[in-house]
Amino acid sequence: MILSEAGELERAELESRLDASHRTVVRVVKSLRERGYLRETDGSLRLTPFGSHVADELDGFLETTDLAVTFRPLLRHAPPALETIDLEDLEGAELLVASESDPFSILDRILTLRSEATRIREVAPGVQKESVDQLAERIRSGEDIDVEAVIPRQAGDIADSRTEYRDGHAVATDSDDVDIYVHPDQMSFFAGAADGTAMVSVSRNERPYALAISENPALRATVESIFETYREQSTLKTPG
Repeated sequence: MILSEAGELERAELESRLDASHRTVVRVVKSLRERGYLRETDGSLRLTPFGSHVADELDGFLETTDLAVTFRPLLRHAPPALETIDLEDLEGAELLVASESDPFSILDRILTLRSEATRIREVAPGVQKESVDQLAERIRSGEDIDVEAVIPRQAGDIADSRTEYRDGHAVATDSDDVDIYVHPDQMSFFAGAADGTAMVSVSRNERPYALAISENPALRATVESIFETYREQSTLKTPG
């Protein structure tokens, strides 16, 4: 990697940049030269075209690996439904991981992003009272919003039957600005697009655990594709 960045170095200069003994450098340089990675001319070392290609590929691999490690909390618990997300589309995304001291940080952040958005598309694993109340309040206030949400059938039944959900859920279902779809299966992830912001969250032990937030158009397109897939498998919830 040092030779890839420098272009050409004398052996002594290379040794000064490495945390290794003279003997080790001699042995490694000999090995790399014999394998065709570098050549030595008049005491100067430089990579061969083959070595340059391998160094570039290695650099890309290390960057991708670092990205995967950064988003390990999300990727480790991601279900098959999120396999279409390209790792590179997560580059630059904000990662939020819930903790025992702040277990509701993910829900709070999603609510904040929703509160500022006029167009929302999402697949949600459940129904939260705070989310229902927020949406109902925006509808009652006459805000110009366009919302489509897919929820599991079990979550829809809970929203219909429990007193603390019922009124707000009825307001959302009756609104012309909101379409709620009921999916037959349970989901263990959240995928949403709030205006230009994409959100992806996974659960651990049935609780929100890791959330990625990004304005990357590619990630937003993938999230909306996931939403459309689940919407096609769902039934539109009708008023009443």
